[in-house]
Amino acid sequence: MSQRRGRWTGALSLLALLLLLGALPPVASQAQAAKSYFPQTGHYVGGAFKDYWESRGGLAIFGYPVSEEFIQKSDGRVVQYFERARFEVVGTSAGLGLIGADYMRARGLGFPRVAATASTSAVRYFAETGHTLRGAFKGYWESRGGLAIFGFPLSEEITEQLDDGRNYTVQYFERARFELAGGQVRLGLLGSALVPCQRRPGLPPNSPPAGPVAEGNASECNAIPNAVASGRVYPSPSAPGAILGFEARGYLPNEPVSLWLNVPGGSTRGLPYQAIADSTGYVLIGFYTQSNEPTGQWSMVGQGTRSGRVVLAPFVLQW
Repeated sequence: MSQRRGRWTGALSLLALLLLLGALPPVASQAQAAKSYFPQTGHYVGGAFKDYWESRGGLAIFGYPVSEEFIQKSDGRVVQYFERARFEVVGTSAGLGLIGADYMRARGLGFPRVAATASTSAVRYFAETGHTLRGAFKGYWESRGGLAIFGFPLSEEITEQLDDGRNYTVQYFERARFELAGGQVRLGLLGSALVPCQRRPGLPPNSPPAGPVAEGNASECNAIPNAVASGRVYPSPSAPGAILGFEARGYLPNEPVSLWLNVPGGSTRGLPYQAIADSTGYVLIGFYTQSNEPTGQWSMVGQGTRSGRVVLAPFVLQW
């Protein structure tokens, strides 16, 4: 029994030493402080795009980010995709891309102009595109930003089968698709449909990119980053305030590994340092929890910065 206790004491002493020394100097926090991280999709929003998102309707209009800022190969423009929109830098300002028109083009959709009609309180006719706006869609368009946010209508109200296999009344606009579901207007997830697949994977919460990344190639989407990575947190269960160890295998030799915790209740917490895999792709790092931490199911997540491999190691805190 005394030998077992001695081994545990030695292991915890090693973890405490690792914790004090750290695997790397703390990650610079200035870039992160200027950006907001969304654990729902694993992406950051910062700078002009963050200001635009917050001032023009935020989550309700644009949804969560589904990419980082990247340099679009087609025109060299800096863009970022959200669930329902594409933000673009035009000159020195942020604006919205014509994602409704792009989606229609990608699907080969087109709708003929309708006969001109006088606009009334119930119907508004747009000579610019030859389409009308009425009913619930008109009310939503006018109350949520109108032309500046959604652009001109590119169709009349039509019935379309969406991804869930059900038929809905929808209407296309230059920057959106309106959908009528359960008597309520919602916005279609056109950004999620059009974002390049190689820019979709999320990032750790403590590793914001320094600037726009390259768009890359669709061939990158075929990688399976988690194929051989595995790991654990020990000892588990433990009481809040304990020093714990995280070990993982399957990373690239000498690869930096970003670390964060999934906290009970759905939030995340980034560690202020990275681990470094050894020459065999093995990581051992010590970390601690506070005595007032919530009890329940936690997990440590380690993502290789070069391979993209992710280890999710669950553990339990309990009294």
